[in-house]
Amino acid sequence: MNTRVLRTEVRRSIAPWATLAILVVAFGFLYSFSGPWTKAPLAWDEHWTHAAEWSRFLLVFLWPIAIGAGVIQGMRDSRSGTVELMTTMPRPGWQRAAKLAGALGGLLALGYLLIFAVGAVQSAFNGGFFTFGWLPIVVVGVLAMLAGAWIGLGIGRLLPHPLTAPAVAVAAFVAVLLFQFAGAEGSVLAGIVPFRISLLSPAMDTVRDPFSTTAGWMDLGQGVWLAGLAATGFLLLAARSQRAKGLAVVPALVAVVIALPVLPGTTAEAEVPDPAATEMVCDGPVCVPRMLEAELPRLAGPGKEALRLLGTLPDAPVKVAVLDRRLGYDEVPPRAAGTVYVDLVDWSIRSVLNSDDMTRTLVAGAGTPSCYSLDGVNKSFLDELTARSISGSWFLGEWKVTGASWLSDDTKNEVVRKWETFRALPPDVQRERIIAMRQAGLTCQGNQLGILLGGAR
Repeated sequence: MNTRVLRTEVRRSIAPWATLAILVVAFGFLYSFSGPWTKAPLAWDEHWTHAAEWSRFLLVFLWPIAIGAGVIQGMRDSRSGTVELMTTMPRPGWQRAAKLAGALGGLLALGYLLIFAVGAVQSAFNGGFFTFGWLPIVVVGVLAMLAGAWIGLGIGRLLPHPLTAPAVAVAAFVAVLLFQFAGAEGSVLAGIVPFRISLLSPAMDTVRDPFSTTAGWMDLGQGVWLAGLAATGFLLLAARSQRAKGLAVVPALVAVVIALPVLPGTTAEAEVPDPAATEMVCDGPVCVPRMLEAELPRLAGPGKEALRLLGTLPDAPVKVAVLDRRLGYDEVPPRAAGTVYVDLVDWSIRSVLNSDDMTRTLVAGAGTPSCYSLDGVNKSFLDELTARSISGSWFLGEWKVTGASWLSDDTKNEVVRKWETFRALPPDVQRERIIAMRQAGLTCQGNQLGILLGGAR
């Protein structure tokens, strides 16, 4: 196929308008709405892999557009009344189909690549983390756009009716949305569709863990399925006989049979840690995953100071380490006597910019993380928050509430009264209770505020 013929087909087809539609929808969504795709460390323009993953997420909206555009274009011969004329032409049907499929599928694929490229270029200029983990994610996304456009062309050729395009586009949107919700952990629809089948959707769920990437088996299975679907769409477009149309579904069926055993059966198997992103980079005793290497300069100083302050306690920690995975909503942070763990994905910690405040955050709880998960906010959690504020202030010698800007003034005043109660204790008693509080924080046994105040609450 020469480029002149292809350019002519592009001008005659709906391809430029369909490509413009996916670009408007994609960038309108990314820049008009606030969500995890706009906030570090999950922002779509912060790291190359994130740009690829959020581009795949957008297929929830873009794939139905590609299919709908394909259906409209596939009905061209029927609308112009040239179906019988085209079947009498001596040139093989696949040659004419290739021009149309190449024009629509190629331009939509280029539009999709442009969406990813905008995020990747911004990431490059911002010094974002680079890894080749983005490549298979983008390749599958390109296959998805081709498959959507070509299966739409085949359906439009097979069912040339004015209602076919909107009906197929809506059905595709509902199916992708259902599969996405069914494959998401904690969703009310989880389990309705088997997880392997939900992965047949080209769209990815929202990005939750900045340190993970897609498993190779997931990329392979989705690639096989989408390639088979694209082949079926092309054969439907090129078929001239009823027998050929019937045989056109074979590639898609074969692809499903091959892909399903290959696709992961659980979320843990589908989303795996990216070894390049989780490799630890250290400045002395302070270490961060390579994906967050840009955070090391602002964490190194406060981390070393926190270790110096904590070093006055028995069995003191000797290292500060940033977590290399995102904690689950109901997961309690890990803890160890020799290490102060920091969760920089937690916005309440990541948003701490002042070095003194970061030191205070690290020594709060005497170097131990919270004993509560995100869904454990209750009276005991507030007691712990008060105890962490008291302990952080004890180390720095200056009163300040730690990580509780959202508390009401009355609650903050109550916390101040408890701090005054603790500060009235003799220095040796204060130290003993800080040591006991640290042990409680390491084991999550006992009420830390009760330990500090000795029952005077």
